[in-house]
Amino acid sequence: MISIETGFEHDTLAVRASGVISPEDYTEVLVPALEARLRDHASVRLWYQIDDKCRGMRLSSLWQDFLLGVFHLDDFRCVAIVTDRPLFRRMGEIMAIFLPCPVKVFAQDQQQHAREWLAQKG
Repeated sequence: MISIETGFEHDTLAVRASGVISPEDYTEVLVPALEARLRDHASVRLWYQIDDKCRGMRLSSLWQDFLLGVFHLDDFRCVAIVTDRPLFRRMGEIMAIFLPCPVKVFAQDQQQHAREWLAQKG
């Protein structure tokens, strides 16, 4: 499940992943929230927090993730991924190779540092 978090700057899309991520999480939550911010900003900062209860994503969600990357590749100014899960940490490191913006992976206990890094990239 993907939820949108509050308490961040308006040009920051803050996302929390938990449970199992479904295609509907992209089409009904993530993409509309991203497009709403893009109405006011040329690009956005992305805070992507994956909690320890996140069990992964449905295979069909990978297609939605791919489409998000294709259609919004240049819409991200920077991406902070916050997780202690080794698989998601590795995925974030791989994602950094392909995205044209800075991407950095942080541990859960580095949230303050991640927020500072995200703010500097604005």
